[in-house]
Amino acid sequence: MPKQMTFQEDHMGLQEEIVQRSREIHTDRYSMAINEALSMYENADLEIHPEFQRIFRWGLQQQSRLIESVFLGIPIPPIFVAARKDGVWDVVDGVQRLSTLFRFMGALRKGDNGKIDPPEPLVAGDYLKSLNGVVWSDSELPAGEGDYTVLSDAQQRFFKRARLDFQIVEHTSDEQAKFDLFQRLNSGAHLSEQEARNCLAVMLDPTFFKWLQDLASMSAFQETVSISERQEEEAYGVELALRYLSIATAERSDLTGLADVGEFLTARMRGFIESEDFDRDFERNRFNDIFGWLNEALGESSFKRYDFTKSKHSGRFTVSAFESVTAGLALNYAQWRALDPGARPKLLNQRVQAVWGDSTFQSRTGAGKSADLRIPHMFEVGQRLFSLGE
Repeated sequence: MPKQMTFQEDHMGLQEEIVQRSREIHTDRYSMAINEALSMYENADLEIHPEFQRIFRWGLQQQSRLIESVFLGIPIPPIFVAARKDGVWDVVDGVQRLSTLFRFMGALRKGDNGKIDPPEPLVAGDYLKSLNGVVWSDSELPAGEGDYTVLSDAQQRFFKRARLDFQIVEHTSDEQAKFDLFQRLNSGAHLSEQEARNCLAVMLDPTFFKWLQDLASMSAFQETVSISERQEEEAYGVELALRYLSIATAERSDLTGLADVGEFLTARMRGFIESEDFDRDFERNRFNDIFGWLNEALGESSFKRYDFTKSKHSGRFTVSAFESVTAGLALNYAQWRALDPGARPKLLNQRVQAVWGDSTFQSRTGAGKSADLRIPHMFEVGQRLFSLGE
């Protein structure tokens, strides 16, 4: 019989956890005028990552509604930021609110080049119909813009003095805290798992995110995976690059008991960023070689089903084949790299076909197969079928 905990024992355990965890997360509150927040942004003390702006972009009606709220004195939800060790505030939740305010004021920078994102005239609000066509200043508008109304000096001063509340996760907090905070606060946003993961990567190490993006942008990779425009918008290409890295660098034991592939990819990504032993140069070269070989031998057929009766590949991209083939080449990379370049395409074709005829592969793929019932076996199939022996 399991031991039943007493009310006191149960609540003592909970209280101990509350005390322990509360020591790990340090927060503060701060209220400032919009103009003060703008000054922090312009001095690079407040970081709104360009990658976040693309993912969270609001339409003009949503932007106009926020501006209307400021003029009406309707409270704006708090902005959550994570304080870095260098003193900069990373925006965790509130990217679109701040971007909208700064863009309206003609101060929002976009992309890596730091160019100003030109504002558009507002549309009518729910209460302030006269917001239609309103601009902060006519100096930022493109030539030939239609009818518009410029805010008066008094209206600009009122807007700049409106206050924003900031919730700050201090840099002394557990490093995990801001990532958990981001996931919780943005759980209702229309983000793909990889878009959310990209945001976490940017906050943890922007150089890793850029490195991973560069991998996913390689032409050979893009031609072999041949993903749709919609999938690209949802960062599926970056997810596939991360999926390859996560499986190719894993031990078989890392894949045992795999419950959720999303959690697995996030954990592996954090490990890559935190590890001093993760060799980005080697992994880039291996990635470039593997997808270059596949593109030369099979092109967009690299991960499509092979029909033995018709002796050809057909259908759509298959993630199981992607996992098996790329892991197999990575795990046997030295052997394949040592091959005569002229002999490699034919042999690669044969091994990829063998994947589709393998009994383990056939039994562990298809609809309804969870990650723990598929990925460890794709690892094993790839390791076995792509081995060239001694």
